[in-house]
Amino acid sequence: MRSNRLPMNLLIGWTLFVWLTRARNIVTDDDLSTGEAVWRLAVVVAFVGLAVALVVARRSDRLPVTPVLGVMVIWTIGYWLVRGTGIIIDDHELGFTIVHTVLMAISIGLVAWAWRRRAG
Repeated sequence: MRSNRLPMNLLIGWTLFVWLTRARNIVTDDDLSTGEAVWRLAVVVAFVGLAVALVVARRSDRLPVTPVLGVMVIWTIGYWLVRGTGIIIDDHELGFTIVHTVLMAISIGLVAWAWRRRAG
């Protein structure tokens, strides 16, 4: 059903935009140690990998979308509840906190919308 495509398309696009931007920020941050950069890039790889898996699942008859989307939902909500809460309660500048709270809200909203409108 065509109306079910919009939330998934937005989720995939948003995820790729946010996390590829994050990857660029990581590799250009000279203040990060190698270990810090690797850990942060692992998170990027997980999100981008899930977005790519959703694209593949939507185009494949052998890989159902629902399980892949389910992992994306759990990972996204879990990540943002832990990381977002940490950002909110930690001592960050107000702008940083606001930006990440908005990123969290949009990400969680999109996975919830995609889950509710999933098809197959």
